[in-house]
Amino acid sequence: MLHFLKREYESLFVHRFSSPTMPLLNIFKNSAHYHLLCGLNLAYWIYRPRNTPAPTIAFCVALWTFAQISNFLTHLALKNLRPQGSTQRKIPSGYGFDLVSCPNYFFEFLAWLSFSLLTRSWAAHLFLVVSTAQMYLWAAKKHQRYKTEFKHYPKSRKAMFPFIA
Repeated sequence: MLHFLKREYESLFVHRFSSPTMPLLNIFKNSAHYHLLCGLNLAYWIYRPRNTPAPTIAFCVALWTFAQISNFLTHLALKNLRPQGSTQRKIPSGYGFDLVSCPNYFFEFLAWLSFSLLTRSWAAHLFLVVSTAQMYLWAAKKHQRYKTEFKHYPKSRKAMFPFIA
């Protein structure tokens, strides 16, 4: 719940949408992704009577907390890249951005990975794979756009996963 409350807060007060970024069809796709694949599917497999929690609860909670805070910080950094009403674009830098073009997606991946490890549910693993695949596609596209737009874009920077891809 904290993850989704954070997302709602960011949508209302952090993100700046400079152009229509969500086609109408994507609203239904995204809603199905979160409400069916995550909400309904995970709820059944996690809260069924035979589920037992993972022995690494403290690690998973610590990783999830780190990932959520880090994801929020990267969203604030992206917001502050340009003044409101401006179209000026800059190369993102700082927390997470020195390793990857889209650290917000990397930290989101870490949050869902910790959840998947905590629940040990095939439904959580499926959600992790589907979410990560989609975020990687977005990250690769944004990474390529940065490389095209900025002549001095760091060559060692990866799209979403530090030192990997």
